Amino acid sequence: MREDEGLRIKLIKTILEWEEKQLADLKRGIYHDFKVTTDGNRIGDMAYQENGQDKSILSVLELSDYLGVSTDCVYTMVREKQIPHVRIRRRILFHRHEIDLWIRENTIKS
Repeated sequence: MREDEGLRIKLIKTILEWEEKQLADLKRGIYHDFKVTTDGNRIGDMAYQENGQDKSILSVLELSDYLGVSTDCVYTMVREKQIPHVRIRRRILFHRHEIDLWIRENTIKS
């Protein structure tokens, strides 16, 4: 596979993940407001919910957004049992409270 084909595949995967997240957010009543500058940078990216409450259970996609990592990274952490999670059939879910505790416990203090 040529290098530019790999880049195309990566770009398509990123776009599909973004679209999936947007659709999932719309179903939950979360709307995203953001502007894109001419150089492609997003400014003022803000997600909010109609009911004003944070979700206590997160999906893999939501957790990846919450932590600022890729979904592949989340799946790797789950597979290596590095992060607290629960499986319900094929779905992998995360308690936001447990994730916040996990972050605090694993924060290195200098």
